[in-house]
Amino acid sequence: MSKVIKGIKLRLYPNQSQREQLWQMFGNDRFVWNQMLGMAKERYRNNPNSLFVNEYGMNYLLKQLKREYAFLRESDSTSFLVVNHNLAQAFKMLFRHRGG
Repeated sequence: MSKVIKGIKLRLYPNQSQREQLWQMFGNDRFVWNQMLGMAKERYRNNPNSLFVNEYGMNYLLKQLKREYAFLRESDSTSFLVVNHNLAQAFKMLFRHRGG
């Protein structure tokens, strides 16, 4: 039995307003990544024996970040969930010594 994998290529042509929204979202995603990473590093620095904050814990912290930084409310929250998922996966791979 063979698997058939199909793919679709598409190209988007966003207008100026959409481009600005995309750049804002990408910047906010980068900001959330850096904030979550900074919190994890600070937590480890304060107590090396503390447990890693998992993906659900990071998702819970998003509410506080949105209260503290109003500009984060302009982005789609789903993109922040993806950022937290990717960061949690990166930490899992790091702790399993499979990261680069």
